[in-house]
Amino acid sequence: MGKDDDDAARAVAPYTRPFLGIYDLWVIQLSNRFAWRCPAKTMLELYNQHLGERHLEVGPGSGWYLAKATMPAAGEVTLVDLNPTPLAYTRRRLESLGHRVHTVSHNVLEPVPASVGTGFTSVGINFVMHCVPGSFAQKGVAFAHLARVLADEGTLFGSTILNRRPGTLFGRTLTFAYGRLGAFNNTRDDQAGLETALQAAFKQVTITEVGDVTLFTARRPRR
Repeated sequence: MGKDDDDAARAVAPYTRPFLGIYDLWVIQLSNRFAWRCPAKTMLELYNQHLGERHLEVGPGSGWYLAKATMPAAGEVTLVDLNPTPLAYTRRRLESLGHRVHTVSHNVLEPVPASVGTGFTSVGINFVMHCVPGSFAQKGVAFAHLARVLADEGTLFGSTILNRRPGTLFGRTLTFAYGRLGAFNNTRDDQAGLETALQAAFKQVTITEVGDVTLFTARRPRR
């Protein structure tokens, strides 16, 4: 196992069953609002605007956004994560709501397995890229992999935390702690790098800032 693999394993290691049990409160409700100044409802709007009938979710966490979003009646969801624990947790949560769910243990820096299929009408990658090791020149390849499985008319959407001084003491404390833990790997992340990586994979890119969170959408995948 190389250094990048070690860093990736450290980044996903905190997502244990006990942590997922408090994820909705700690991350979704408290951290989003008071540390990053971007309430969960703001990111939930991305799901309600762009969630398609055939959705691919990278790094689902506890599945809160998918559980709360308005999902198409005939929709199905494929979950992708390097850690099997959030996959199982989110699958149970969504299936309890009557959704059709598939799970794939996969590293987003590698091409999406052929067994997953193509033609997804939406792809979500929310609060993932700041966890992935490397600069956008390296980890931006994830966008290219996802563009290849997105339908021509589909939308990729997501959010990340770039390497900027957070506007709150709470945010600065979390950034330091998560960096030491290995959960944050965003020391080389800036908006220019994010935009370049997205534009390499998509013809239409939109980036907005809410508090310390960078939200993005991308359409018209390059083939």
